[in-house]
Amino acid sequence: MCANDIVDKLETTGEGMRMRRGIWLALLFCLLWLAAAAWPVGAKGESRKTAQLAVVTADQVNVRQGPGVPYRPLANVHRGEAYRLIEVKDGWVNIEWKPNRTGWIAARYVALAKETAIVQENRLRLRQEPSRDGRIIGHLARGETVWIIKEDGEWTEVIADGAIGWVSSAYLTAARESSISHQTGIVNASSLNVRAEPLLKAARVGRLVRGEEVEIVEKKPGWYKIASQTGLDGWVSSAYVQVKGGQANEKEAEAPQSADRSLPSIIAPSDSRLYVDSWTRGPVQALAGKTIVLDAGHGGKDGGAQSVDGIKEKELTLETAKLLKNKLQSYGARVVLTRSSDEYVPLSARVAAARLYQADAFISLHYDSAADPDASGITIYYYDRFADYELAQSFQGLFRQLSALPFRGIAFGDYYVLRENEKPSVLLELGYLSNRSDAAVVATNGYQEAVTTAIVNAMRHYFQ
Repeated sequence: MCANDIVDKLETTGEGMRMRRGIWLALLFCLLWLAAAAWPVGAKGESRKTAQLAVVTADQVNVRQGPGVPYRPLANVHRGEAYRLIEVKDGWVNIEWKPNRTGWIAARYVALAKETAIVQENRLRLRQEPSRDGRIIGHLARGETVWIIKEDGEWTEVIADGAIGWVSSAYLTAARESSISHQTGIVNASSLNVRAEPLLKAARVGRLVRGEEVEIVEKKPGWYKIASQTGLDGWVSSAYVQVKGGQANEKEAEAPQSADRSLPSIIAPSDSRLYVDSWTRGPVQALAGKTIVLDAGHGGKDGGAQSVDGIKEKELTLETAKLLKNKLQSYGARVVLTRSSDEYVPLSARVAAARLYQADAFISLHYDSAADPDASGITIYYYDRFADYELAQSFQGLFRQLSALPFRGIAFGDYYVLRENEKPSVLLELGYLSNRSDAAVVATNGYQEAVTTAIVNAMRHYFQ
């Protein structure tokens, strides 16, 4: 007896009607099961494992305990920060935001990358848009490994050391086609930390000095795993290792414009005894042997900002610079002042001082002004995401602890002394002279002592 006969026989009774409905429900269930089995990868509700990197694209994003807004926030992540991607599920991504700590962030606030490429030219320009007219936001080193997000014609969007930007595709080679065996690098920083893992917070296992040769055994975006001739191995920032054989490219990889080579007498080598402080003898410190250029903003005919009570920025910055110089010197640092009196110094000469004395850090000191009389607080500015941002980060924790003024955060600043500077550099706005309350605070001895101590401790942390 066929299935249709059974159905016809059962239709004559109530029980048959119920049986018929059961058969159709069973058939419908089978169809739904087959459809689910054939559902394409990437459909909503999918949960998949990946080997990708998640890079934050919003200013601040909550990391949550689970994949949804109702879950409790665990921490915040910020624009440009990169994390290992563990899982994608229902519009949320699971990341490792701390070693062995995972959480979920909304997928719309991250860019995902999987394929890697090797930079083939030194100082390859990283641009904000896929165009030769796009603003330059940094430079990449030859041999550096980057993550690829997507391509647009002759341009490739990449993630490099936590920053996202566009580079000319002609200067990238797929990582699988580029062997790093027997590559040798040369340290181009006065002191380079070697870490146990490719993370800024990882334990420091040693230190390399300028000119040391290392073998590059592995690459990750922004990092090289190295083996030194002394037996030291670990991870170092790729920005401070020059791969042997690299040459500057005359197109997208060309070097930035050099500063004016005609130096005024105030920082010329013949007058260096006036502005370069001698070494301070004492126990070895993190700052010992470091050259720090302090740039007291404005001066001479350029008075800068001025408070309603007559406090001049050019005078206050010089006072801060001199006090800071003495404190840095007490820790063994070698200090260069771009000016030591009320005199006008061209911006190009200030930048040239950093190059002339091979500065390990350049700090430009300022006091702010704004049309809004209520604007208040301290701001840290940087220009190059790779060269400057780590230095800028060193200040934020200490500035947050200052009770006298609020901390406004770290921001990109297209200032000449940062943009044209080849050395790690920051510009510090230490309060608003346009705000009556700020102006009264910054002029006090107590504030000057507190803010310069915070800067010194930030520099000690940066060089540790």
